[in-house]
Amino acid sequence: MESIDAPFGEVVELRQILHDSGVPLLRVIIRDGGRYTKIELDPSTAHQWGRMMMRWAETASQQ
Repeated sequence: MESIDAPFGEVVELRQILHDSGVPLLRVIIRDGGRYTKIELDPSTAHQWGRMMMRWAETASQQ
């Protein structure tokens, strides 16, 4: 879906996948050199996480 080049060389990838149960999930992969961190979020959790990130970004950009 999307890829973001983050500071300090990390790459954040967002992919939509379909769980075996039929539930759509957002797979977030963070690549940091040879290390990978992967998390899969259901729509409700992704929505909550997105809202929290937006609030933080809005607050941090005003400082």
